[in-house]
Amino acid sequence: MLRKFSVLIVFAVLSLGCGHSNDSEPTPWVTEPPNVETRFRLAIDDAIPRYQLPGIAAGLWQRGRPPVIVLQGEADLQNGIPVASDDHFRIGSVTKSFTVTVLLQLAQEGLLSLDDPIGQYLPTLQNPSATLAELANMTSGVFNYTEDQSFLQEFIQDFERPWSEQELLEAADRNPPYFAPGEDWYYSNTNTVALGMVIEQVTGNSLALEIENRILSPLALRQTSYPATTAVPTPVARGYGLFEEGAELVDLTSSSPSASAGSGAMISGLNDLRTWGEALGSGRLLTPEMQDLRLRMVPTDGCPKCPEYDGYGLGIGALNGWIGHTGDYIGYQALVMYEPETESVAVILVNLKNFTSSAHVPTDIFRDFAGD
Repeated sequence: MLRKFSVLIVFAVLSLGCGHSNDSEPTPWVTEPPNVETRFRLAIDDAIPRYQLPGIAAGLWQRGRPPVIVLQGEADLQNGIPVASDDHFRIGSVTKSFTVTVLLQLAQEGLLSLDDPIGQYLPTLQNPSATLAELANMTSGVFNYTEDQSFLQEFIQDFERPWSEQELLEAADRNPPYFAPGEDWYYSNTNTVALGMVIEQVTGNSLALEIENRILSPLALRQTSYPATTAVPTPVARGYGLFEEGAELVDLTSSSPSASAGSGAMISGLNDLRTWGEALGSGRLLTPEMQDLRLRMVPTDGCPKCPEYDGYGLGIGALNGWIGHTGDYIGYQALVMYEPETESVAVILVNLKNFTSSAHVPTDIFRDFAGD
């Protein structure tokens, strides 16, 4: 019973990248003394025992300096296999940055408008007047299906159960909207599930194929995928869950990506995410005008239980002057951030989800080294 109660509480933020907020004005690390590499390593060294991490893969890439790669702990506890740089991790809500990038590309091509109401494509979804842009920047007011108790009850019975995208929308629609479109900000996984369905309607292809053709192939992201099954490519950092303080970790590597679809289904690794962080933050796959639109951040401080961003744009968030996305998934947490002025990239991946805590470990590490 305790195990299920813990899952009900924490899975409500499945693939949200949820962490704690910071009300201080964001300050890039470039204003700090030139010991960023040391700060990065120390923040990781401190986090490993504090959060009892099985393993961590992290990288910091700065223009004109050697990369800092930190690989510590184990990717497979049962077999004692250490974390490696080519390990695959589930990346949860980092997926949102891919999904929304495809949406923005379709808008550039005139195949849809960001001002289109979602009801034009999904007429049964609540708040049908919410625009595609409002779904992308989380101001739609659409209920987050991962906070629906009936969905949670079914999910915890079988982590590997396949879900249709329509089932996820129906779970949201069993609940009232948070607010009228555009009136506030609330992070909802339903938004990017719905946007993935819009992409599929407009293109006639699966979201997985559009992401492959438009992002993964052009950027040569060979370690990254939008999986159709529960399997994770090898080598794999196995994902672990802690359901009770002091209990043994539970291997949660095998879970259905369909439970999060366009909001959190993807798999990637350290080096690919370095490339993606730079492309996402610089707008490499978008026109300058569309990137400027993407980076129009809305305030996020009105939702204390939502993720930890200082501001949120179209499928992209801000932390301490950096931009990118975080992820929180069954057995995993992730962070990919880009600092525009210095063109630096930070990637932090851990293979633990502690269901007894709301902490988002990669964000805590990032705040420690990049904060005030």
